[in-house]
Parts: sequence; C-alpha cells; structure tokens
Amino acid sequence: MTKNKNNLVDVEILDIKLTFETLPDLFSPKNIDPGTKLLLNEIFKSDIDYTNVLDWGCGWGVLGIVLAAKNSKAKVTAIDSDIAAIKISQSNKELSKLTNIDIIASYGFDSIPKDKKFDLIASHPPTHRGRQVVEDMIKDSFLHLNKDGSLFLVVEARLKPWVARAMKQVFTDYKLVSRTSKHVILRAIK
Repeated sequence: MTKNKNNLVDVEILDIKLTFETLPDLFSPKNIDPGTKLLLNEIFKSDIDYTNVLDWGCGWGVLGIVLAAKNSKAKVTAIDSDIAAIKISQSNKELSKLTNIDIIASYGFDSIPKDKKFDLIASHPPTHRGRQVVEDMIKDSFLHLNKDGSLFLVVEARLKPWVARAMKQVFTDYKLVSRTSKHVILRAIK
C-alpha cells in the first residue's frame, strides 16, 4: 500500500489491485484499516455465494468496492450518512471502473426500500457514534437480509460483549469467526 501526494492510496488485497482517493476527515484515511482487511478476508473464507450485498457505512468505499471487484456478478450497494464519504466513494467507483456498485447517501437504512433484501450485509460500524446507532443497524439488518443471509461486523475486541449481545438478541445466535488482539469479526445468519 502506498500513498502519493495526490491523496491516492494503492491497495492490493485478495489478489485485487485498486487505487482509492481518500480524505483526511474520513476513517483510516491513509490506508485500509486492519479491521476492514480482516473482515474482507473472513467474508471470502466463508461459504457465502452472494449476489446482493450492502456495505453499511462505506467511508471511502473500500469494503463495497473490493466486494464488487471480487465478484462481478454481485450487485453491491454502499451507503453512508456522510456526504463527503459518498462523494469520495463515487470517485473511487469511477477509478475502479466498476458498474456493479451503487453508492447512496443514507442515514442508516432510510434510503433503502423496506422490501430490499440482501444476501450479505457487511460493516465496520461507527461504534464511536454510540450503542444505539449500532443496535439499530443490527435490528434493521435483520429486516433487510434474505433467509440465510449473513451480517458480518468488525468491531474493536473490547466492544465485543455488547455488540455480540445485541446480535444475539436480534438473530438468536452469532459466531465469533475471527479475533486479533484489536478486532473481532462477528457473523449472524438470518
């Protein structure tokens, strides 16, 4: 991963090489954060054959763009409530020349039709915005998943107890699929 003076980051992950534009005010502006890398690796280790994907809280677009680039048959939707994140993600969509990803400004699921369903919802949720935001996201994800659809979350390891409890309340069960000293990947299946 290299960064040059034009605010561009060159990324190689999962045998894909992409260039992303970043902004200093967005999460992890100089490179892909370790939690997102871990999340992507775990998604592709899983048994998911996904066609409809949601990247919830897309930031500068890494998760959704990599998911779209890795599976050209997938239809990926990336959402964020931050307009700067949406604009930079749109720019990164153009840089990647992908046509199977839509980037939408949305506060939570507000801009997603109520009947829209996904096979996979993946997120590095903004835990700094409080428990209610993350708990609402988990509840709304359940409603927007197809039967047997998966919710994958990456959170700081210290936050696992309450995030796992919220997932268990909504999904009845969850799995801890990966753990490092800093991050955990949690998966719930509808």
